[in-house]
Order: sequence, then C-alpha cells, then structure tokens
Amino acid sequence: MPTYHMVSEHHVEAASERLGVALDPSDIERYAADATDAAAMAAAFEPSTDERDPRECVPGDNEYNAFRYRVEDHGGHERGANGPLSGLRVAVKDNIAVAGVPMTCGSAGVDFVPQYDATVVKRLETAGARLLGTTNMDEFALTTTGETCAHGPTRNPATEDGVPGGSSSGSGAAVAADLVDAALGTDTGGSIRIPASYCGVVGLKPTHRSVPRFGFGDLAPSLDHVGPLASSVSTVFRVYDAIAGPDPRDISSRSARPTGNTHTAVDEPADGTTVGVVREAMEGADPEVRDAVNAALTDLEAAGANATEVSLPRFDEMAAAVVVIANTEFASLLANRGLVRASGTGYANPWRAAAADIDWDGLGDGVVDSAVTFEALYEATEGRAYVGAQNVRGRFTAAVDRHFDDVDALVNRGPNIFGTDCKITVRSSDNPHTNSRIRNRSGDIVPDRIAYRPLVSLAWCDES
Repeated sequence: MPTYHMVSEHHVEAASERLGVALDPSDIERYAADATDAAAMAAAFEPSTDERDPRECVPGDNEYNAFRYRVEDHGGHERGANGPLSGLRVAVKDNIAVAGVPMTCGSAGVDFVPQYDATVVKRLETAGARLLGTTNMDEFALTTTGETCAHGPTRNPATEDGVPGGSSSGSGAAVAADLVDAALGTDTGGSIRIPASYCGVVGLKPTHRSVPRFGFGDLAPSLDHVGPLASSVSTVFRVYDAIAGPDPRDISSRSARPTGNTHTAVDEPADGTTVGVVREAMEGADPEVRDAVNAALTDLEAAGANATEVSLPRFDEMAAAVVVIANTEFASLLANRGLVRASGTGYANPWRAAAADIDWDGLGDGVVDSAVTFEALYEATEGRAYVGAQNVRGRFTAAVDRHFDDVDALVNRGPNIFGTDCKITVRSSDNPHTNSRIRNRSGDIVPDRIAYRPLVSLAWCDES
C-alpha cells in the first residue's frame, strides 16, 4: 500500500503565511485534513524506478582522472548484441544514475547510491553498448574547466597539463584518450560543448527535452540536456538515435519520437545548404578562433553550401540570462529540499529526495557561493530577476527561430580560450578560485545555449 505524508496544521500555517492568507483556527484544521487526503491520492503518483540488481564497481584508475568509477561487466549489453550500438564502449557522467554505483555529482557533499538505471543507461545497453563506468565532472556541473571536482581535477589528453573543459570533463577526456568510444555528458550552459572543444572531440547538445532525463541529477531543469560526446559526428548521432525519444517516467520529455536514423544524414551532400554566420558571435572571437571558423566555412562552401551573415541583436544579454536562470534553479534545488522553480519538475524524484540530505559542509566554495547569492537574489527581487531572464530567453529563442525561415543552420564560434592556454590549478586554501579567467571567458559563449535548438561542437583543424 502506498505511503503518504500527513499534513499537519503547522504545514498549513506555513503555507498560509507564504501566500499572505489569514485563516481562522477552524480553517487550519480543515485545510490540514483536505491536504492529507490529497497527499493520499498523490502517493499513487510516485514513479517506479525499476530497481535492478546493483552493479559491482571500483574507483576509477587512469592517468587522466577521467573515470569516477569503473563498472564490472555484468552482461547488460548482451540484450542488444545485434543492436545499433553493439560493441560500442561507453561511459556516463557522474550525475547519471547507474544501479549500485555511487552518484556524487562531483561533490563530497552527496551520499547517494541509486538502485536503478537512468533511462539513457537502459537505452544504451538495450542498443548493445557496453557500459565501462561513470566519469568525473565539475562539482554539480557549475563550472567549465574540469578542475572543481571534489575527487581531483581531470586532465586533458590532448595537451599536457591543460584543462579539459567542463563540466562534462571526464566524458570529454575519456573519449579523447580512447578509453571509450562515446560518453554521455550533460549540458546546461555549455557543459558538453566546452569539453568537446578543449579535448578535440565532437559534442552534441540535443533539442531540449528530446532525450529523457529520468535518473539525472539536475542542475537547472529548464536548461538541462543529456547528450553524447564521441570522436566522430556519425558516432555522436548513432548514440543520440539510441537514447532519444519520449519516456513516461520523465513528464517533461518530448512526446514526438525521433526517426531513429539521424546518423544517416551525416553523409548527405551539402549542396544547396545555407548556413547563417552569427555576426555578434564572430565580433567577439579571438583571432585564432575566427580563423578556424572561417576555415570551416571555406570547406563548407567548397562542398556546395552557401554562407551568409545574420544578426542576433543583444546577443551578449543572453549570457547574463543563462547565469540567472541556471543558478536560481540550482539554488532552489538546495534551498527547497529538492524542489525547483522550473517546468517539468519531478523527472528525477529519487535524486530530488537525496538532494534534501546534501551535506553542506562537504560542498565546495563555488557551490555555496552560487546557492547563497542566487537564492538571495530571488528573495530580494521576489522572483522578478528570474522571470525577467526567462522572458529574455523567450525573445532570443524567437529571434533564432525566425532565421530558420532563410537558413538551414546557424554557425557560432567555440570557446575563445583553448585547453592549452590554461594549465590545471589544484584548488587549495591559498588558491580557492581555480582559473577564474577561463571560467569567465568561457561564459562569453553561452548565449546560443539559451534557445531550445540542438547544437553540435566540432573540432576543426588544418590537416597539414
């Protein structure tokens, strides 16, 4: 029989105070009884997590600190022996649930061992992929260098002592080092595409909500995505085809089912394709980045595509909007025992319950700074700053969508700073703020991420 919460008169008094409603004592007793009846009905809504036998795991052991845990082979991939990902070696970020494997979100303040697999993990194995483990990440996915993980910084296989980018740092590094063929990351403000850029691999932030997020330890639900990193475009989209599609356990997932053959479009000719180059993004590019983008455009045009300049006014305003939205939703997660101010809440219920028991003493300074600063902002503005940022997002998304009446794709630059330009700094009492320069400058490329469209990061180089 389902269990449910008894609603006390204290709960009613607290609710009426927040709402600014004055109640008589008799009303308080009646509302407590009505709310308890509602709680009994709601108990039946608790989602099934499809608990399964836990996997055996051991702490990750590799020179790049890419893995958080290695998973013992349990034969799960054998169900998809003839599937589209048969034989593919994969890993998933440390904020994606794998039964029996501690999910720490890169933090020493989290004590959570899921007894179920995230939807994307189940789909990977059903498609025949072999799960090798979970990958390290910046703490709670809040930064973008790969240095802030409580379990030590991740190193970039592409450059000695360079940062790998984050927050999906271990996923990018594992692919770049050929420890796996593909890895799942998560992206709120660039956390798939930044490590893909720094590590020289391919990363995809899918269309928002096209990949279900059940079993994912969320940062900011209205911006969060789960997506793949791999060494080739075709592998990225093979993985995407396997994990995308609606999920009844994630009420926010899109109801439309993808075709399942997105990867077959990779080899289609570029003839007649029109790409729009965002002027405001290129105006802020470093010379080396601008040269790389122009070289890519030259190759596209040689292949038959047409390139034209487009404008997205107030482009830089989007960066501030992302910061406000993401940090406000994350602060709400910590301040409200796993509840967040965003649509589609509840898709990661077991994780939300664990979030209520986070050990604040185990959190890094950056996490505490973010939570306190943006919860205070929300209280001081009575939510107006957050609502304003979402309104900005809506206007920007509409502006992006209008361009697709005339172009097939938009081209934006990647990060201005390469992993080779910024060496790993281990956080200590003498140096609590690791590489703030790269974090701040990485932030100047977030505007494209606020729209709901898919984005892919490509590493472009001169083959000579």
